[in-house]
Amino acid sequence: MNKRPDIQAQLDGLAEMLVHWLAEVRHPAQFWPQFEALAGEILDQCAHTERDEVHARIQAMLKAHALALPPWHERDNSVPPGRPGA
Repeated sequence: MNKRPDIQAQLDGLAEMLVHWLAEVRHPAQFWPQFEALAGEILDQCAHTERDEVHARIQAMLKAHALALPPWHERDNSVPPGRPGA
C-alpha cells in the first residue's frame, strides 16, 4: 500500500530529524518525548488502513539506528476519536 504524499513527507522529515538528533544530543533519552510526540502526530493523521504501514516505517527508522522506543513512550495503535479512519 502506498502512503499519502503528505504522510510520506512527514515520515521523511522525521527520519532526517532523527539523524540530526542523534548527532547533536548528548543522550538519546533527551529526544524520546519529542520523537514520540512527532511520530504520534503522524500516526494520528493516518487513516486506519495506513496505520500499520506507517507504524512499521517509524519502527524501521529507529531500528536503522539501533534504537527502540522505550515501552513507556509506546502509544497504543488505536485511531483517536474523530480522526480519519475512525
